[in-house]
Amino acid sequence: MKINKYCFFLIGYLLQNLIFWIGIQTSNIKDLQINLLYSFSNGFPATVVGIMGLAVAKHWGGTKSAVGRAIVLISLGTISWGLGTLIWSFYNFVLHIEVPYPSFADLGYVLAIPFWAAGVFYLSQATGAKFTLRKLRGRVLLIALPVIAAVVSYYFLFVIARDSSLSTGGGILKVFLNFYYPLGDWVILTVAFLVFGLSLQYLGGRFKWPVLTILSGFVLMFISDFLFSYTTTVESYYNGHFVDLLFTVAIFVISFGVSSLDISEDS
Repeated sequence: MKINKYCFFLIGYLLQNLIFWIGIQTSNIKDLQINLLYSFSNGFPATVVGIMGLAVAKHWGGTKSAVGRAIVLISLGTISWGLGTLIWSFYNFVLHIEVPYPSFADLGYVLAIPFWAAGVFYLSQATGAKFTLRKLRGRVLLIALPVIAAVVSYYFLFVIARDSSLSTGGGILKVFLNFYYPLGDWVILTVAFLVFGLSLQYLGGRFKWPVLTILSGFVLMFISDFLFSYTTTVESYYNGHFVDLLFTVAIFVISFGVSSLDISEDS
């Protein structure tokens, strides 16, 4: 996997937030104002790396190629997620709401999911996953992998999300979001599994690991979203929680994979 200028920025972003998070945990205080800065330290860099991804897509012809479309959509999803996190910080510092859920911050998170799902879909086109559907192995994987993802998601979709919506209140919007996030992540994870399972044998050269890195990042985002839903439901979440670190790592891994697809320095 090629390390370029974008990747170095991402490594700095990860190290900064890792040090920040360790400082929060060693302080043993969960309600300091400095803890609220962690959301901002996630949102601003995420927005920046999303814009960097759009720059990477230009070298693939933008939306004129499957790879370019995949990078554009994944980057737009990252920008949307970053803006949602910045709005979350606005609630923290201006409106003095520590855990604004649901809120206008969810607009960014809600829009990120279809962008990411479409991006992973175009990534599957770029890797040639559709061609293996003609084979028995491809058809079996097409059925088996979504079932595996559904089994993994069942507890969260029909136990945590449903029960928390009924017991903790929050209105129709919270009910919708408690189902939307797990369901959206299930769709992304299912497509990611399909891309991995159906096209692994076709991936080679310098683009094999970037693609696998992107897919791994979405697995981490899947886990992060579910843990966030759970911790907010049982009211154990706080700014700077371990879940926030998982979001940091997930955004880093997704963006690192996208940045590694940069071909501007190949010639």
